[in-house]
Amino acid sequence: MNLNKNTNHVANEADKALRSTFKGMGSWQKIFIVIIIIVGICVLLKIIDGCIDRQLSSEKVKEKGSYNRIVTITNLIKRIIKIILIFIGVTIIMSVFNISIAPILATLGVFSLAIGVGAQNLVKDVINGFFIILEDQYSVGDLVEIEGIEGVVEYLGLRVTKVRDFSKILHIIPNSNISVVSNKQRANIRTKIEFYVDNSCDPTFVKEKIDESLKKFKNDRKMVIGPDLWGVTENDKDAYKMSLVYYTKQGNQYDLEYAIRAEILKTMQRENINTPVVKNKILKVEDSDALL
Repeated sequence: MNLNKNTNHVANEADKALRSTFKGMGSWQKIFIVIIIIVGICVLLKIIDGCIDRQLSSEKVKEKGSYNRIVTITNLIKRIIKIILIFIGVTIIMSVFNISIAPILATLGVFSLAIGVGAQNLVKDVINGFFIILEDQYSVGDLVEIEGIEGVVEYLGLRVTKVRDFSKILHIIPNSNISVVSNKQRANIRTKIEFYVDNSCDPTFVKEKIDESLKKFKNDRKMVIGPDLWGVTENDKDAYKMSLVYYTKQGNQYDLEYAIRAEILKTMQRENINTPVVKNKILKVEDSDALL
């Protein structure tokens, strides 16, 4: 009850102060002020829209990986600014014509309290969702683990996040429930390829030829680091093992693996490099120190 009285008191005082500002003005003066308010709000909104749209249309912004996140945030901010400006304009116009805005302000205050008490989970969802988008914790298409659920993000909104796991089950997670996120999409993946060469082949010659054939992969847009051929990493009575490593973003390692393996095989066939037994294997690990 006391809280309601305080809200009404503040609303009444604000109403009196605003209406007293326009007290004693003539009809034409009031109409002129209303026109200025309407035109001013429209011009201000146009300027804000124009500035934001110009920034979003620039090539530098479009090239950023977080472009969708930037668009989402800016559109949200534009809506909030528009609502605030329209509300301010309406309340001022009402005061110009000596119409009390106290009931509106009091209702707004009570409504805000009701939202705070009765819709706490919704408010938490929206606030947490806003910061997830703002901080770019993850984006649509990222491979993540959220609250024990691992899968690909299919939808990211202010209220919920939708993740589809590897069993094709869609999980809808309220943003207020998200406390820890493991974004596996942002880590570089270290891939190791091993292959065996017959002992009759000179390892220096083999390394030179394979290094030369793999140079084209260093400029591949999917490649982060490498490929780096280590050379001989293990000896056996019939063959020796050579290893190479490279780093890619999550999801790109497989295409490069297939292409590199094929290139190594073609080089060995072209240069008559013998391989006794195919024992190639691939090791994939997330390397936390490899983030660039």
